[in-house]
Amino acid sequence: MGGSLGVVVCWAVLVALSVGTVLTGASGLWGVVLGLAVVKGWVIVDGFMELRHGPWGWRLAMVGWGVVIVGGILVAVVMSTWAG
Repeated sequence: MGGSLGVVVCWAVLVALSVGTVLTGASGLWGVVLGLAVVKGWVIVDGFMELRHGPWGWRLAMVGWGVVIVGGILVAVVMSTWAG
């Protein structure tokens, strides 16, 4: 895929994922919303930041950050349900 075509495809995928996030959030499926957030982060890292062919350490750090944030949110939700 060419450079500008790749960015347009990434943009279209992000738009579709964002619409899916809104619709899923309205239905109350928060686990799916968090999963979509991780997928959107992955598309941004691999597509817009063009780390698809970059060093694995950078890819892991960038995508891993989204996974860590979502994991922290899940831990907070679980802890709040156990506490209350």
